[in-house]
Amino acid sequence: MPGQPHASRRVIREVAAAVLTELPAFADRLTGRGAVEEKTFYARGDWVAPADMRQSFMDNARSALVLMTEGFETRADWISAPLATGRRRAEQGVPLEAVLHLFRLGTELLWEMLLAVARRRSPAELTEFVDSVMVLWQATDRVSTAMVEGYRSREIQLRTRANRRREELVRVLVEGRGADPAVAADAEAELGLPGHGRYAVVLVVGDLAAEDVVPVPELAALGVRVVVAPYRDRVVWLAELGGNTAGRLAGLLTPHLHHRAGLSGEVDGLAEIGIAYRLAEIALHTQSPDVPGLAVLDDRLPEALVAASPRLAHRLAAKTLGRVLDLEDEERRVLLETLEAWFRADRSPSRAGELLYCHRNTVLNRLRKIEQLTGAALEDDRHQLCCRLALMAHGHLRPG
Repeated sequence: MPGQPHASRRVIREVAAAVLTELPAFADRLTGRGAVEEKTFYARGDWVAPADMRQSFMDNARSALVLMTEGFETRADWISAPLATGRRRAEQGVPLEAVLHLFRLGTELLWEMLLAVARRRSPAELTEFVDSVMVLWQATDRVSTAMVEGYRSREIQLRTRANRRREELVRVLVEGRGADPAVAADAEAELGLPGHGRYAVVLVVGDLAAEDVVPVPELAALGVRVVVAPYRDRVVWLAELGGNTAGRLAGLLTPHLHHRAGLSGEVDGLAEIGIAYRLAEIALHTQSPDVPGLAVLDDRLPEALVAASPRLAHRLAAKTLGRVLDLEDEERRVLLETLEAWFRADRSPSRAGELLYCHRNTVLNRLRKIEQLTGAALEDDRHQLCCRLALMAHGHLRPG
């Protein structure tokens, strides 16, 4: 190593060379301890097969010893073993914390072996070796860094692949192919969504990442399984409700949602996810584009009826309100606001006047004018129903 006295480099090389010959025994000891540590540290021991663990220990110890004896600049092949180990552990699903924990265990045992060999030499050479211990830490740090690099690069690749697969499956489900046994099997295996569960769909629009506003811990505590994926210009949440209702889901989501969103009613099974998606889309369209928050389908069914058929809704508005819609903007606005206030006031002119800050006679005069322009009496139940729906169509469901 640069900066090390010649004698120290010689001692390091000779000690490391001796340990290299004992690597199989070193790997056996480490594999036994590693298996115990893995079970103790994470309460499971099936991530890595013993043969794989043993070979990784040998390969990475050899890389560290090569760096100790030949330096970082003279050998470039040392990096292949830790890179390969890191990639393999990511593929096996071993947490990085466990990978680094076991690597530290290996470093400790490697140091024990090096020190045991150094102790067979003269006291002066043992002192030289101990004084040069920084070489070991530099070497193992390089190996550890390479392992983490391999792990994270493969983890990103795997996450990207999983995200694409999740998006593909969500797209297939919302497009109505959940009844296909192959699709249902893939959704259950890869997304954890049972074929016969009870589901609701949430659509969120706006500039956000897929998982930004999902209160996952709260939902998980209720037994709600949520799969999130972008779809077209919105984010789709598929919620398997477990023992909950769509209403309970809405209550939990509402405080977290500051974007426009629509929640479907409940449907049965993956086969009806496409239906739930369309219902969530209708719920989304029941509120104005500039109004944030969660529109719950079951709380807005009259509006949903109008939103489900915009052409019919606007035709209904035109036929029902008639010449009211042909008035100048200000006069039209005043008459429609009066009609809406009258309905909100349970058809009481006095209470409608209070809402509008005008006299009840003013309300009555405006209502008579509406009757003249529409050609129908407001006391007629059917006409009242049409007026309510027409107001929804005109006021809340304009294109946008």
